[in-house]
Amino acid sequence: MKLLGSSGSPFVRKVRAFAMEKGIALDYVLDRPSGPGSQIAELNPLSKMPVLVLDDGEVVYDSVVIVECLEGLKPQPALIPADFRGRIAVRRWEALADGITEATVNLSHGYGPMDDAEKRAAWNPRQEAKIERALATVQRAITGRDWLHGTSITLADVAVGYAMAYVEAKLPAFERKQRFPGLVSYAGRLLARPSFVKTDPSAG
Repeated sequence: MKLLGSSGSPFVRKVRAFAMEKGIALDYVLDRPSGPGSQIAELNPLSKMPVLVLDDGEVVYDSVVIVECLEGLKPQPALIPADFRGRIAVRRWEALADGITEATVNLSHGYGPMDDAEKRAAWNPRQEAKIERALATVQRAITGRDWLHGTSITLADVAVGYAMAYVEAKLPAFERKQRFPGLVSYAGRLLARPSFVKTDPSAG
């Protein structure tokens, strides 16, 4: 199997870290949709990364579907619970983490109503408020616990871990560590795992 995407993409990092935690070897192909000769636009009509190409040639996208696919291909170790309520709980954390990341992308890339100063003035605080509420939710949930769901790492932790790292890297003025001290130890444990160390875009 091969995974196409850019090391700077947080969603690519989520998939790569998830695969490493499961012990799934992926042939990682550096590719950007905007790059010359990109395969991503050919494989994904939306021209978004990451894209997973299975051994039989089947193409899977986007990151939410890819992690589901990887979980099904190698059920153990289980990072997405098999029981309905557990699966929904972990998927909800993934949705929250992806939302944090999307808001961070909006702010760091200057997306939004660029040509309307009044709307722009309200846009940025709304994105920051999303991140703040979401991280506060994580901080409350992790207090007194090692993991967000169950007794071992799951997709919930992988997703929240990549999202916290992205906020730290792209929005240093947000001061995540200072504003959410209850997440410092948790984030530190996650980001010290090989799956995060090896997918750190700053490591080259």
